[in-house]
Amino acid sequence: MKASINWLKEFVEFSLTPQEIAETLTMSGLEVEGMEETENDTLLEVNVPPNRPDCLSINGLAREISAVLGLTLKQSRISVSESETVERPAVEIKDPGLCMRYSARIIRGVRIAPAPQRISQRLELHGIRAKNNVVDITNYVLLEMGHPLHAFDLDKLSGGRIVVKQAGSTDKFLSLDNDEKTLSSETLLIWDKEKPVAIAGVMGGLDTEVAGDTVNILLESACFNPVSVRRTSKRLNLSTESSYRFERGADIEGLIKALDRAAHLIAEIAGGKISALADNYPAPFKPVQIPFKFSKINAVLGIDINPQIAEELLTRLGFKIKREGDRHTVVPPCYRQDIRRDIDVIEEIARLYGYDKIPASLPSIRIQSELPAMRNLLRTVTESLRRSGYSEAINFSFLNPSALDKLMLSPEDARRNLIKIKNPLKNEDEALRTTLIPALLENVRLNLSRGEKSLRLFELSKVFLHSGQKLPAEPLRLSAVYLKGADSLSLWQGKHDGFYDLKGALEGLFAELRIEDYSFASEGFREPYLHPGKSCVVRACKIDIGTIGALHPAAAQAFDISGEIYLLELDAEKLLLNIPAGVTYRPLPKYPYVERDMAIVVSTEIKSADVSAAILNAEPDMIESVSLFDIYTGAHIPGGKKSLAFAIRYRAGDRTFTDSEVDLMHTKIIKQLADSFSAELRS
Repeated sequence: MKASINWLKEFVEFSLTPQEIAETLTMSGLEVEGMEETENDTLLEVNVPPNRPDCLSINGLAREISAVLGLTLKQSRISVSESETVERPAVEIKDPGLCMRYSARIIRGVRIAPAPQRISQRLELHGIRAKNNVVDITNYVLLEMGHPLHAFDLDKLSGGRIVVKQAGSTDKFLSLDNDEKTLSSETLLIWDKEKPVAIAGVMGGLDTEVAGDTVNILLESACFNPVSVRRTSKRLNLSTESSYRFERGADIEGLIKALDRAAHLIAEIAGGKISALADNYPAPFKPVQIPFKFSKINAVLGIDINPQIAEELLTRLGFKIKREGDRHTVVPPCYRQDIRRDIDVIEEIARLYGYDKIPASLPSIRIQSELPAMRNLLRTVTESLRRSGYSEAINFSFLNPSALDKLMLSPEDARRNLIKIKNPLKNEDEALRTTLIPALLENVRLNLSRGEKSLRLFELSKVFLHSGQKLPAEPLRLSAVYLKGADSLSLWQGKHDGFYDLKGALEGLFAELRIEDYSFASEGFREPYLHPGKSCVVRACKIDIGTIGALHPAAAQAFDISGEIYLLELDAEKLLLNIPAGVTYRPLPKYPYVERDMAIVVSTEIKSADVSAAILNAEPDMIESVSLFDIYTGAHIPGGKKSLAFAIRYRAGDRTFTDSEVDLMHTKIIKQLADSFSAELRS
């Protein structure tokens, strides 16, 4: 709002320059956005916060200046000479929830003329067009005291009475701006005996305006529900000086003072006799009582403010302090509806004390969190896959339900229990994703359409599953896709299945995370979108943590992609839970190892991993490692059989093995393999 320096000085005497006053108001929370120099005055443009309607007036700003500077606020004495010959107006409130108070006086025998120059000039300076003495006085008091008023031509009011109620079936109203407004049934109106004469809190009606032939007026001062005024103003696209203030909350206890100030000025300038006051006040205001501990000031602000100084600052703002032994109660004035809690009181103390007097210091807070450790683990996962040639993908967390059909998931699959989005970006992506696989396959399809022939992508992100609670479960998943290009350049031209490329990246990740107890098992496994003969379960520490395998041809066709495509999806939380808590170090071996090779012929149905585990368990304290280095089928190998070649490394911790000792252990292992797997030593 705009505020004249000269007008402010009528309420509080200060010797500061306009620039210093602007700085004072700004530092107290009322930012001065600009200053305009006039012939004999300076106009401040003050940005008043929405929660401070008490400062939307000259008197309110002067009250702030006096409180901050510790100066005396001049309170003008308002006296109204009531005439016994003028009848008191009749006021009825039908909707006390929307109109909390309505006060009025009748003034008979006024003479409509231009307002005195001191009033009209101030109105023009503050952006309000002068009209006539009565209307100008209501606007003048609005700027001066912050409370909207309205004057009706009494002789145009049917029945000489006021009724406050909603529009109901009345849907049209001709306002002062000569525009017919379309009303809703909830719009609060001011009525006479027969018709509406004003839109409550927003604008009066054209039919009852004060004009040149007006002799008798009814002057109103009311308090309306802020929400109701705001809705009406927005619905009608009509913002006025009155609605701007009522929307933020009017001073229900100060409206009589504003009414009497205007009535006094009208009688003084336009003449007339003033009636007794009509005041309909259904539910009188009860001030809020805030229990307050002065010791809390220092705890919140971090500085030592004497309680006596704090009490003096609050008193300047119009607060009252009640004492009951060691307990204190702070009672803010009616015009400070923004003060509800003790922290609000402390903010007022800090504001007046001066924010610039509060030293800046960093709080001493000890934070204990596991987040950095988890963040480091996740960084290890992403960095390991990047080193294996995989690029990180970041996809939206939304899912097209049809993608689950393409994955051929069964109706009972938990991943089909989707969480729908109320306002999806696209109608197709109407649910939160339960798996990362569809998004990665869409990435493959897009890259294939752009001519890419080889692709490695991974994504580490959350999925959303029903938890039975108000909020869904958000487990972390790690998924990867490998598209093996048919003509990709490589130094090694030997043919191999792309499954082992993806498996190798996963084993590299296990090595980075120091997970040694892992395996791959295909028994009883069935993931619908993976090829049944080229897929398996990934286990770590004997816990199933995910799946790996080739994409099923039917799923590839459904996603409109082709080529050798391999997929990995892990429960990242289970993966990270199996990371060893610490690292155990042991000294380097003092004695050399002895290495022997072994080639055995077994059935093709026997897994090499099972044979390797059996060899290691045969002499666990003597065998350091077992490595499979060759699998052979073909000439000299019977049908349904395969040759497995292992390198076995023997080492003792207390001596060097002799050849005879190694021969004995080697022979024992061959016999155990023959008993367990019907293995034959290949000649």
